[in-house]
Amino acid sequence: MKTFIKLLVPLTVILCLLGCDNKPTDAVMKSNSGNAIETHFYNEFLACNAGPDYSEANLKKEIAEFNTLNLSDEIYWIGGYAPVEGKNTNSNGWWEIQWSSEEASQIGWQEWRADERAQAWNEGFKAVLDCDETTIFGYETQIPVPESMALKSWDRFVAAEIACTFNDGKTAENLETVVKEFTQWVEDNGTGEEFSFGVYIPVAEDQADFWWYNWHADFDSMARGNANWEANGKQMAARLEETATCVDPNLYNGAEFYSTD
Repeated sequence: MKTFIKLLVPLTVILCLLGCDNKPTDAVMKSNSGNAIETHFYNEFLACNAGPDYSEANLKKEIAEFNTLNLSDEIYWIGGYAPVEGKNTNSNGWWEIQWSSEEASQIGWQEWRADERAQAWNEGFKAVLDCDETTIFGYETQIPVPESMALKSWDRFVAAEIACTFNDGKTAENLETVVKEFTQWVEDNGTGEEFSFGVYIPVAEDQADFWWYNWHADFDSMARGNANWEANGKQMAARLEETATCVDPNLYNGAEFYSTD
C-alpha cells in the first residue's frame, strides 16, 4: 500500500501548461494574521472534457467571456486542471470553484442557472470545453501554508492530487494536528521556492476520506521540493503515515480562470 511519502514524488516529464492570460493572484489564500495563511473554504470540482473545437485560443476566448458574466460575489477563485498524460488516472480535466461556504454555493448555482447570459455562454462553448454540472464534487477545504513559501502567482501552476484514507482509529482531528506540524515543517525546512498545499474533506460520499493537494510553480520546482522531502522529511513523513494511507498522485497542469483580486 502507498503511504504519505508519496505526497511528493519526483517528476521527469514536463508538459505544456494549460494556457490562460488572466492576471496572477494569490486569492486562493486569504491572510488572517501572523506569518501563516490559514484558510477554510468550500471548493467544488466539475469534470470537464475538451470538445471538438478545443484549442488554446478558443479556451482563452471562453474564459475571457466568462469573466464578463455576472458571477456570485461569494466566489473567490476559479481555476482549471488538465491531466498530465501517463501521470494521471483521469482522462478528464477539472474546473475548480472556491466559494466562501457551501450555502453560498447553493445560492450561487441557483442564480447561475436562472441567468440567461450565463446559460447562453454555457451552451455556446460546449464544443470547446464541456463541463458536467449534473455531478459536482464538494469539499470543505483547509489551505494553510507559510506566507513566505506560498505561491504568489496562480496564473499557471502544477498540482499533485493525492487520495487518502484514514488509518484505523484516525480521524479528521488527527489530520488537523498533522497538518499543523507539516505546515511548520515546510516553514522550517522548505527549499525557499514557492509552494502551497491544501486538504480537501468531502461533504458527500467520495472514493477518499480526504484529498491532499500540492501546488508548485512548475514541475522543476516540484522535483526540487520532492528531493528535499526525500532527504529531510523522513520524520515528518512518519507522522503523516501514522494518520493516513495514500495512493500515488494524479498530476496536473493548472491555470487560473477567475479571481476576485
